[in-house]
Amino acid sequence: MDSKISVLSILLALCCINSFAQTMADAQKAYVAGNWKEAAAAYEAACPKEPDSLRAECYLWNVLALSQMGSAQSFKIAGNRLDSLIKTTNPQRAIYSDLMMTSAQFRLYLGKYDKAAEDLIQAIETSHPHQAIVLQKVCKAVKAKVKSEDLDDRCNLLNNPDSIKAIRTASQAKAAPVAQPVTPEPAPKPAQPAPVVEQPKPAVQATAPAPAPAPAPAAQAPAQEYWTLQLGAFGTKSNADLLVSSLKKQKITCTIIEQPRGERTLYLVQTGKFETKDKAVDFAASKLAPLKIEYQPLLKR
Repeated sequence: MDSKISVLSILLALCCINSFAQTMADAQKAYVAGNWKEAAAAYEAACPKEPDSLRAECYLWNVLALSQMGSAQSFKIAGNRLDSLIKTTNPQRAIYSDLMMTSAQFRLYLGKYDKAAEDLIQAIETSHPHQAIVLQKVCKAVKAKVKSEDLDDRCNLLNNPDSIKAIRTASQAKAAPVAQPVTPEPAPKPAQPAPVVEQPKPAVQATAPAPAPAPAPAAQAPAQEYWTLQLGAFGTKSNADLLVSSLKKQKITCTIIEQPRGERTLYLVQTGKFETKDKAVDFAASKLAPLKIEYQPLLKR
């Protein structure tokens, strides 16, 4: 099996091992010992018994064990199971970034380099600070195979502790008076999305001559850079709508931006248009922090 998958597994083992229930002991022991077949079977037996908050992580270990068994059939099963986990896991959970990072590794192994870059970008955008070290390793592997300015930008964020801290908080999710996730899980946290370029709207044609019409070139001028605050990324629009509605009651106006990712779509909730990052952070500190709403400053071009 390709060494990249093995490296990812070791890194995940160092980065992401949690205190599983006693039923996970045999599976973890077999995995660490490299007994992939035994580990895969043990995870499959243990995962259905895990709490909802740990089940996706358990199945990810199962996927990693299956991927290293050395047969094309087990690798295919692992890939299908990984796709299913991604589709059923809310992007607000820390495990979602691990799933997307693993998907990037799978696509890299299969030679689908552009898809690997897309998945890795999404992994970084939905990451938590404690995942930065592993993501840096995967960035190095993917960037060696594909050239992408978007990927370079996201990977560079991993070198800035302040940026990573802003993307996510390493602590457990706090209960917030906002939208609930699709499945029973911690309250939504923000993901850092790819910068979205807002195209300038064409000038509206007047039905009658105006005394002083605005020059057409002004309407077509490129949008200047500004900062906005990302408040959440949702797998379903109804959750995004609920967050927007909740904040509207607090006199905070938000917009929803749809960001397609292959067959999936993220619904990004953003607020504000600030001249500088400091002004965006000041607004967040005064308006969002008291509501226990997490945020990510984002530069828009």
